[in-house]
Amino acid sequence: MTCPNCKQETTPALFCHACDAYLPNPPAGTRAGVARRFAALFLDIITFGLFMLVVIAISAAAGAGTNSSSLSFATFFWAFVAYIVFALWFLSQGKTPGKWLLGIRAADKKNGDRPGLGRMLVRETVGRFCSGLVGGLGYAWAIFDKDTQTWHDKIAGTVVLRRIAAAPARGQAL
Repeated sequence: MTCPNCKQETTPALFCHACDAYLPNPPAGTRAGVARRFAALFLDIITFGLFMLVVIAISAAAGAGTNSSSLSFATFFWAFVAYIVFALWFLSQGKTPGKWLLGIRAADKKNGDRPGLGRMLVRETVGRFCSGLVGGLGYAWAIFDKDTQTWHDKIAGTVVLRRIAAAPARGQAL
């Protein structure tokens, strides 16, 4: 494959190995826009907040009829553990609940594959912390970056891709 930007031969991937230019790869998806990414972040915050409100309400109700708060603590603890397991499953897929709802995912910048749980944990913890420094400049970076990468994408070596809708089979109506 020849890179349209630098005209050098490169292996089929998401980015040219010579000049780092984006190379469209329809099977992997297209780069997700900044607005969709920020909407996914907003949905993640809303999802976590709603989950915590429900857990707190259930925990309070579980401990209301007893003299001890141990039942409400146990309910809260196990619900929080369940949320962590749920979140780890999403991260292993290169997604968060917000990304899943909007049809986007984080992918390995080199080949478009899933980045793996370890890289996603680095991206979502250390990377997001760094992106939030200096007034959230790392998040806003995606607006000006040619590959719409935030600082946490650059740290983890990921790019966020949008799923391409499958084309209708020949002879089927849209």
